[in-house]
Amino acid sequence: MTAANGHPNGSSPDVSKVDVLIIGAGPAGVMAADMLARFTARGLTVRIVDKRSGNLDNGASARQADGLNSRSLEMFEALGFSEVIEKEGSRMSEINFWNPDPKTGRLIRSGKIPDTIPGLSRFQQTILHQGRIEAHIMEDAAKHSKGTVKVERGVVPETLIVDESLVDNPDAYPITVTLRHLSEEEANPDGLTSVAGVKSGLFRSSLVSTAEEEALYKKSAEAQRIETVSAKYVIGCDGAHSWTRRTLGIKMIGEQTNYVWGVLDAIPLTNFPDIRSRCAIHSANSGSIMIIPQERDLVRLYIQLPVQVKPGEYLDRSKVTPDAILDTARAIIAPYTMDTAHIDWFTGYHIGQRLTESFHHSNRVFLAGDACHTHSPKAGQGMNTSMQDTFNLAWKLGYVLLGLAKPDLLLTYSAERQVVAKTLIDFDTKFSKLFSGKPASPEDEEDGVSLSEFKDVFAVGNRFAAGMSIDYADSILVGRTGAVKSKQELATLLPVGQRFFAAQVVNVASATADFLTTRMPMTGAFRILIFPGNIAEPKLMDRLKVLAKYLDSPEGVISKYTPADQLRDSVIDVLTIHSAERTKLELYDFPQPSIFPPHNYKKIYVDGPSYHRGDGKAYETYGISKEVGAIVVVRPDHYTSLVVGLEDTDRLNQYFAQFLLPAKVGFPASNVTLVSPPDWSKVADQVVSHTKAIA
Repeated sequence: MTAANGHPNGSSPDVSKVDVLIIGAGPAGVMAADMLARFTARGLTVRIVDKRSGNLDNGASARQADGLNSRSLEMFEALGFSEVIEKEGSRMSEINFWNPDPKTGRLIRSGKIPDTIPGLSRFQQTILHQGRIEAHIMEDAAKHSKGTVKVERGVVPETLIVDESLVDNPDAYPITVTLRHLSEEEANPDGLTSVAGVKSGLFRSSLVSTAEEEALYKKSAEAQRIETVSAKYVIGCDGAHSWTRRTLGIKMIGEQTNYVWGVLDAIPLTNFPDIRSRCAIHSANSGSIMIIPQERDLVRLYIQLPVQVKPGEYLDRSKVTPDAILDTARAIIAPYTMDTAHIDWFTGYHIGQRLTESFHHSNRVFLAGDACHTHSPKAGQGMNTSMQDTFNLAWKLGYVLLGLAKPDLLLTYSAERQVVAKTLIDFDTKFSKLFSGKPASPEDEEDGVSLSEFKDVFAVGNRFAAGMSIDYADSILVGRTGAVKSKQELATLLPVGQRFFAAQVVNVASATADFLTTRMPMTGAFRILIFPGNIAEPKLMDRLKVLAKYLDSPEGVISKYTPADQLRDSVIDVLTIHSAERTKLELYDFPQPSIFPPHNYKKIYVDGPSYHRGDGKAYETYGISKEVGAIVVVRPDHYTSLVVGLEDTDRLNQYFAQFLLPAKVGFPASNVTLVSPPDWSKVADQVVSHTKAIA
């Protein structure tokens, strides 16, 4: 029986509180969950809900996106699971361009370029389907939260109310969300999950309207369970048809083209020579294909279909079938042949580019991923940009919720990511038009696509597609030329506002070579990277000791902003990379505890030769003088945020004071028990025995 209030048997709804409620368990949602899981040990609470059954994410919808760019893999390295992704996925090495011969119209290979610009990152673009990526991320979230953060399936939000009178109260729970728990049957969409026995992603594609997508999930008259959740913050990661966005009344602005593409994952049987390389193929008259080699011998085909849709209308989806997509592919690559040993999955989409007018509501409800920007999948940016959205947002939420930072910190999310989304939309608009257009011929040079221009756009856009062109503007987090000005000349190759990249260094304690970013895992801490130069020279060592004295002092940023009940490196972590000869110095030559925390051998490195990996030349790589040195501040999400000199402690104070809150009880260095080296003056000389026996 369901009472008038909608609750079974007239009972009161379940009521609970949570710091962050994440709606949607796609790439943006699971990344938010994993990042926030790192703060749960300090008391932060997180829930992530998704309306879809777990069966769907192991089947029909699991494939969806599949391309991981270099920046996403760098993020996974920081999170600690890049190796398993690389092992399971398929690396991309080369892009081949196939175009019609200008004289004969026959398909010919017209060029090759590297898929990832050599030297841009340690990681190449890698292909692994979305379901496996999300599974790895949630496994990591479970590990860091001791099993408390996991996706709650078959849960759909029904109401969301923000009490505007409470949004400025940091202790309040101003958001009320009603959640409806679905049965397993209700959480499985009616139709569109398979066609002729082939798994389909049509049920969550742009070929389905919002109303159709909602109708796929049945709701019985009597709910399994209704609960009311009071939340401090909500992140809407619920896709292009975002319920969160629509409930808040935030508009999506943009246009759709009339181009329709199909997607097919299959094991091909073909005589096309480049089937295991990424290919961009333009035929003379039959359309275009992008080929993406995948794991398990599968290949993904993005295929321009011979149908068009007027803006605002929806395609008759009966025209999008595995056979129709495959037949079109055959026509495009003819006279090469194409059959399949197995078709694993298919979908279709209507090309369009849209962007929300805002990424947040009252600095309490945030939108991320497809909920705030949609575009075609051919540039390989949907999943990557979505994960990078919440990689940017989640640590900021953690800082604010734990009382470490001012709420204004959260305003930088929209300021930074909306610009990135707009750049993506502009790139995709141009890229999709060039890919979908018909090649230019002598008769229609003005209206046709210049294939040389397409290749140039592809090549120039390679850095953007790899996720490496993000350049955050001046803000309280990015100190360029604003209130706190960087000395960019001290690290000329580490532009403030751009991602901090890897250079090889050698650990002083173990003599082991490693990349510096590998030694900067995602713990939620800012990094102060000290490059003091050749500290075998007394004046440079003296300068380092002066800096250490500041960092150890009660007024220093570490002591001031670190709560006494946390690890001293939990908010601001200090790493030192010197350039002296490694064997000229001992660990106990370094000042304790800020430079050399007692018994912690992972804080001091040298830029010099290693036994097995050569010389990383980190100072040269970063554009830092060994005579002058530098301090580089890196945000928790691995973006360079400030460059100053070793004497510029006033700028460190000014920078962190913009957004951090002093701890109620700080963590001065005087609270740390130091370790002293042995005092050999108190040890009597000993005569070396000439016998093999031990006394």
